[in-house]
Amino acid sequence: MMFRPTPFNQEGVNMKRAACLSVAIAVLVLAALPLWATQQVTVVGEIVDSVCWIKNGARGAGHRECAQTCADGGIPLALLEQGTDQLIWVTSSESMKGANEQLRGHASHTVRLTGTYAERGGTRILVIESLEMVSR
Repeated sequence: MMFRPTPFNQEGVNMKRAACLSVAIAVLVLAALPLWATQQVTVVGEIVDSVCWIKNGARGAGHRECAQTCADGGIPLALLEQGTDQLIWVTSSESMKGANEQLRGHASHTVRLTGTYAERGGTRILVIESLEMVSR
């Protein structure tokens, strides 16, 4: 039996066209995701001790020494993004190395980090390619 559009089933034809178009758009978006994931980004913010920030909101010059001590103890330093107060997890671009050594001297300072995001299971981390001091 051959399908022929009639005034009574034209809506079904339009629905099939819309469904095919939706699938095509979804395939294109999914194919482009790896390109977006490796796009270089630049973020500005304060280097903070992640645990003290999350638990107590600790930041700023008055918390610098504590943040450095925590970093020495292995607690990850992170970037508190300027304007959003979003905590951005960061890591070094060098294999087998975290970012604490690179960031320790910048605790409580405002910096500009450039890098790419890596993501797995909904968690993102910024892989640092360059660091620039903005202010102390």
